[in-house]
Amino acid sequence: MNRLIGSEFCRDIGGISWMEFLLFWLGFSAIVGVAAAKRNRSGVGWFILALVISPLLAGLLVIALGGTRPTTVYLTKDPVEPARTTFGPILEKLCPDCAEMVKVDARICRFCRHEF
Repeated sequence: MNRLIGSEFCRDIGGISWMEFLLFWLGFSAIVGVAAAKRNRSGVGWFILALVISPLLAGLLVIALGGTRPTTVYLTKDPVEPARTTFGPILEKLCPDCAEMVKVDARICRFCRHEF
């Protein structure tokens, strides 16, 4: 029975040392975490997953799953454009169909042809 002592124990895993293997594993796991964060996924979670399983498997999963869409949708209503100020008094009213500002004396909206 051949016993490995001291530095001989940490010598080889297919030609590289355990320390090099560990550094590559951590480095590629960090790359997977950054790639996941750029795809709107949890970078820390994917980093830990890559440490536990394999950076190669986790990286393939990140690529296969792709990015996520934002779950929150913000609906905003544009405020009605105020009447423009000019040198003389120009009075405008709001069209009930298209919500555009038209002159008070107008009988037909110039945008949607609604009759007042």
